[in-house]
Amino acid sequence: MQDIYPRFYHGFRCIANRCEDSCCKDWDIDVDSETEKFYNTVQGPLGEKLRSLTVTDEYGERIFRSGNGRCPFWNDEMLCDIYIGIGEEHLSRTCANFPRVHIDYGDFREHLLSFACPEAARFMLRAGADAYEDFGGDYELSVSEDSDDGMSFLLKARERTAAFLLNREEPFAYRLADCLEFNAQVQSLLRGGEPRPLDCKGAGENGCGFIFDMHLGFEIMSETWRTALARTARKAEELKITEDFARDFEKFALYYIYRYYLEAINSGDVLYSIQRIVCAYLVTGKMDADFAAQGYPLSRMRILQRYSKEVEHSYDNTEALNAAFDADSRFSPENLIAMLESITEM
Repeated sequence: MQDIYPRFYHGFRCIANRCEDSCCKDWDIDVDSETEKFYNTVQGPLGEKLRSLTVTDEYGERIFRSGNGRCPFWNDEMLCDIYIGIGEEHLSRTCANFPRVHIDYGDFREHLLSFACPEAARFMLRAGADAYEDFGGDYELSVSEDSDDGMSFLLKARERTAAFLLNREEPFAYRLADCLEFNAQVQSLLRGGEPRPLDCKGAGENGCGFIFDMHLGFEIMSETWRTALARTARKAEELKITEDFARDFEKFALYYIYRYYLEAINSGDVLYSIQRIVCAYLVTGKMDADFAAQGYPLSRMRILQRYSKEVEHSYDNTEALNAAFDADSRFSPENLIAMLESITEM
């Protein structure tokens, strides 16, 4: 098994109670069966609390249910009572691993950090363009080259997609449009068809309001996020996404490609990951423009990090996006490309 890491991965360290948006906040905490088995042996008040607060959620998973937006073991000093009481080695797998992500593809395993962690987000925003240089795939892919096995083909397509994102000779919105165009052709091949040029005439004329409407209908944890999202939605069409923002968003887009693109080996759909990036770009880019005018009440890093926490890390929200991509023609590559090209010309 080959283990692959981005260049910044091993430098990450949790900053505990210095974190501005702890992973102990907002989320219910998964408790794996092996950890729960140990918790059942812990004596004293901590053991009683561990057992009384471990419940089964609506999906049949064992969790610590958050109360008032916080893990019940996250104390007033913003430190973990489990860590303090019985040691780091007895944290649940979720707590011990986050924000580290391990994705096993059989012959190789990719290791990443999640953008939902502020400190991990800082690491990724500081990273150079070569951060994912050790990840597999040959850049030179012809979309007519369909003889490779599935994973090899997807690895090549992923590297070509990353190359489009890093083509700094173009405005970033055009780079995203190139990613959509290319992956629409890749998708045709995956479905056994022939690549075809996209006809974007007449598309993208209704603006991006429907994307904000969808996000406002999502499950939202933070009222601060809801308020900011609603405020941005009201003026979204007049807000211009800057290339300064795009330089940071490029890092988010690369993270997303390396985290999710290869899901297509199971889903058969490479466009999902690109469409989700486009939605994230429009929502966070417009929010950044609004916040810039206010003197940044929430930093750019926090905008991207919070989007990851609210949308990317919600199974229900992600599934709602994928369902919309399948059913709503406004999320078609043609419409999104036309929208991206129009906002670049503003």
